[in-house]
Amino acid sequence: MTAKTTPKPPTVRPLGHQEHGMLIGQLALVLAPQARTLPVSVSLLLLLLLAWRWLLWRQRAPLPSKLLIGVAAVLVLVIAAALVWQSGGRLGRELCIALLAAFVILKLMETRALADATLVSQLSFYLLLTLYLADQPFWLAIYSMAIGAWVLRNWLLLHHPEARGRLAIWPLLGRMALFGLPWALFLFVLFPRLDHPLWRLPQSEPTGRTGISDTMKPGSIGELIRSPEVAFRADIVGEALPPSALYWRAFVLWNYDGETWRPASSTLMREAAGLRDDVAGDDLAGPAATDVHEYNITLEPTQKSWLYLLDRGVAVSSSVNAQVSIDDEFFAGAPIDRPLRYRGRSTLGAMPQPLTRRELKLSLSLPDGNPRSRELAAQWASRYPDPWQRVQAALRLFAAAPFAYTLSPPRLGHDQVDSFLFETHRGFCEHYSSSFVFLMRAAGVPARVVNGYQGGEFNPVGRHYVIRQSDAHAWAEVWLAGRGWVRVDPTGAVAPSRVESGVDAALGADEIPALRDLRAPGWLRDLRWGIDGLSYTWQRWVLQYDRTQQGRLLEHAGLTGQLPAVLVGGLAALSLLALVPLWLRRRRIDPVQALYDRFCGLLARHGCTRDAAEGPSDFGARASAALPHAAPAVRAFTDGYVAWRYGAPAAQRQTDVIGRLRASLRELSRSLRR
Repeated sequence: MTAKTTPKPPTVRPLGHQEHGMLIGQLALVLAPQARTLPVSVSLLLLLLLAWRWLLWRQRAPLPSKLLIGVAAVLVLVIAAALVWQSGGRLGRELCIALLAAFVILKLMETRALADATLVSQLSFYLLLTLYLADQPFWLAIYSMAIGAWVLRNWLLLHHPEARGRLAIWPLLGRMALFGLPWALFLFVLFPRLDHPLWRLPQSEPTGRTGISDTMKPGSIGELIRSPEVAFRADIVGEALPPSALYWRAFVLWNYDGETWRPASSTLMREAAGLRDDVAGDDLAGPAATDVHEYNITLEPTQKSWLYLLDRGVAVSSSVNAQVSIDDEFFAGAPIDRPLRYRGRSTLGAMPQPLTRRELKLSLSLPDGNPRSRELAAQWASRYPDPWQRVQAALRLFAAAPFAYTLSPPRLGHDQVDSFLFETHRGFCEHYSSSFVFLMRAAGVPARVVNGYQGGEFNPVGRHYVIRQSDAHAWAEVWLAGRGWVRVDPTGAVAPSRVESGVDAALGADEIPALRDLRAPGWLRDLRWGIDGLSYTWQRWVLQYDRTQQGRLLEHAGLTGQLPAVLVGGLAALSLLALVPLWLRRRRIDPVQALYDRFCGLLARHGCTRDAAEGPSDFGARASAALPHAAPAVRAFTDGYVAWRYGAPAAQRQTDVIGRLRASLRELSRSLRR
């Protein structure tokens, strides 16, 4: 009887100490940017897990047991469940990313062989992709491409250890990137764009950034003014406008209860005028639209639906699907949870329009209280028959001492308008606009409060305005017969520099040091402008490159309506060009040397790696000793290769040598599997 031989299991190549360290560093670089969006507690948990794995590697300690890893996994799930319970049962995007990251680290705890390392590398790519789920700044694209190249390099070294001494890895990856770059650019520019994404990822919790709200009371805008965060950016078509003309309207406040201003209880909507992004110069109806300005706005996420337009907006991009109220407030069709770019068109100054009964009632209504302010307004009403004279009287009051502009006003009493006008005399824009509108209504002049932003810094690098939360502002509008709603900014009477030069010019040096440092002159400011210009360009031409911009590009190239033909022709040309390097390389590569490279790679996967300075005969002898069950095949291949490479080439035909080497390579592969 012949004894049956049990097949040997395939050889599992263990990872070396250096390869473990490479995986730990790789995962740390992949997870580092996640700290921008993950909660602090979750980031600390991931840091602790990664530090645990690093300490084990540093001390060359054995990896933890499966029981200990299981306990750690259960602990992670318990913490995740507690966070879900704390958030009201919402399993959000950030928590899912954190769970994936935690379990990848735990997988690294038990990584001992090549297969485990391969899985960790693959999951590293998924974690890189999750960085783009929150936002997509330009620096993140550069960072992720660099780390992606690093992961590819590590992957190559894991599967081909011999490549470290025999291959220029970074030039190889550079050639691969250059090879794919034309395809990426071509498909990005010409592949048909969608007006909206295929899906919208849900948020775990509202993530709107700080911004103005639809109510106003003393101190509300004063708190917002301390924030240097960007609210939106705007580039105006044509010549730049003076700062005094940059009033970015958000919404109108009608109702006042003695402390807080609110919008009207019901907002009447009218049909919004659509403006195509790729068409300029559409006619506007009406004789009042003489001073028309067009501009583009890139709005940061707010989780609110209102849009900002310059002064009196008359049209907005049709792609926004906006609604507009009779008060010239524009609202997007959904809350803005990602950067939104739209084109607007506005007229500067008042537009003659009638005053409806509803508007008259709203613009003259006042709550009880503030008797001293009512008395002063009554004196103006009896002294000045012209409403505009009453407006000027109020502005003269604010321009005179002891009124002052400050972010730290004293606390107001029960009758807030009286307390401000006759006692404290110190306040911010909401104090002046609120008291001004109260005085006008008490004097019989229809008036209302308008919230939005005023001013903005001009970036000479990107040729656009940067409007920050610190530019939040409140002003007033009064209705005058024959002129309509006229803007009046009482803050400009007490602090003209606020309107002309920005909020930091109107306040003391100790009130907004962060904002003053941000706008400090010198090379640092130039650097900020350069970074901001790059960010704006990235948003405009990459993140928000949509069907409209694609159509405009084709129109300028004279290819309107020919997108399918251009796409097919371009792909065919790129496919043909891709074959040229392959054909040239096929002519350059020595087929015998290619077989020897396969031979070395096969042995390296089974733990026998050829040194850079090791000759074929020495390597063959060492491999035969290390792998005795495959020694005959190793010797046969090595002898054939040495005879061809170092013998007399004329004595053999290359085709015969290649055939024998391929046969020896197949036999070696079978021997290694046994």
